[in-house]
Amino acid sequence: MIHLKNLLINAGYYTIFLILIVFIASFLNLFGVNSTITSLLLFLFNTGAFFFFGLKSGKKASKKGFLEGLKQSLILLFILFVLNLATSKGFSLSQIIYYIILILAGIIGGTTGINKKENK
Repeated sequence: MIHLKNLLINAGYYTIFLILIVFIASFLNLFGVNSTITSLLLFLFNTGAFFFFGLKSGKKASKKGFLEGLKQSLILLFILFVLNLATSKGFSLSQIIYYIILILAGIIGGTTGINKKENK
């Protein structure tokens, strides 16, 4: 139960982070920054967030950090999936590759987190 609570708290933090990043990207577009650059920034920040939250989950895990990173990634990906359904007309191959990269970032973060865990 505590583990699920931590996963959902991280999802809440991610939602706040996502709103902030979209606001910053919109602000950059307002000032004439190329949309390719803002898309790249969104991708890098999202990948970094998935890695960070996977790392955080992996540090709290007792074993199998990759599984913790995968669980955290799937929860965060659900948020993106719902937003995609609300704002987009459908899926493309590039979106599927984008989601796979995000999942891999979370798995790598979870694996890194379990390896960086301090043994007591």
